[in-house]
Amino acid sequence: MGMKFKFMESPNFIKVLAFFLALILWFFVAGDRQDVLGLEVRRTFSGIPLTYRNLGQDLVIVGLEESVTLSLQGVPQAFDGLTPADLEAYVDLNGRREGRYELRINAAAPRGVSIVSIEPAKANVLLEDLVTRQMSVEGELLGEPAGGLIVQEINFTPTEVFIRGPRRKVDLTKKVVFRLDVSGTEGNTIDSARLYPLDVRDNFIQGITIIPDSVEVEVRLTLPQKDLPVEAVFSSNGRRVETVIVEPSVVTVKGPGHLLEEITCLFTEEIDLKERGSVFTVDVPLVFPQGFVPHKNDTVSVRVYLAN
Repeated sequence: MGMKFKFMESPNFIKVLAFFLALILWFFVAGDRQDVLGLEVRRTFSGIPLTYRNLGQDLVIVGLEESVTLSLQGVPQAFDGLTPADLEAYVDLNGRREGRYELRINAAAPRGVSIVSIEPAKANVLLEDLVTRQMSVEGELLGEPAGGLIVQEINFTPTEVFIRGPRRKVDLTKKVVFRLDVSGTEGNTIDSARLYPLDVRDNFIQGITIIPDSVEVEVRLTLPQKDLPVEAVFSSNGRRVETVIVEPSVVTVKGPGHLLEEITCLFTEEIDLKERGSVFTVDVPLVFPQGFVPHKNDTVSVRVYLAN
């Protein structure tokens, strides 16, 4: 026992104990204040949008990686409030022309942190020339007008526009069309319609700019029409009609489509034969059923030959 007390009282024991106490205290301080002591940590940020710099004026990027992951290093205090919005990943396109490239990805971070790694380190980039082409405009009407009306005429302006985009997509564009819904329309209409670039299968092509991007459209409506023969109607007063000549013998009428299908001829108003000579000519109004209107003629000339 005496030996143990003597060792604890020795100067060497006191020095060793002081060293260990100091070491333990250093670890506590270093753990709480790594920034003061210069100790750095690493942090990883994912989903950083990949952008570009120095793109040529008449070029467009067709394919590019969507995002990258950055590993950063710095003192803990440097990461306070740091978000992915504060970081940038990009490829430098300076001097590049149309073609496919594998380019190194660069990154930028705020002061106080350094970039350790970029994943992926390179990006495949496809550049295409921007080209412009003039094209004619085509129109498509959707739906049916009200009241049996049909489209008589479509006028729109401009009739030609310019399309601009990557060469490959411009080559795919086979037509530029507008679509206007006329469902339930009761009369002539003027409206603005947006233009769409379509491929050979009428699929919409994204990435094409149309200049201008809309047209002014005038749609003129009318009733459908039908040519009908005319029959003269006479009063019955004992006189017999031998020959009748109607001029014109066929008249064009307008009316709702479902009614036009049912009607087969037009009749004149009744012609009174009383006190008529054996041969006479008279202008007679036509009788139009409800819903029908004349295209041009509402009267006909009837020449009548009566039997003696």
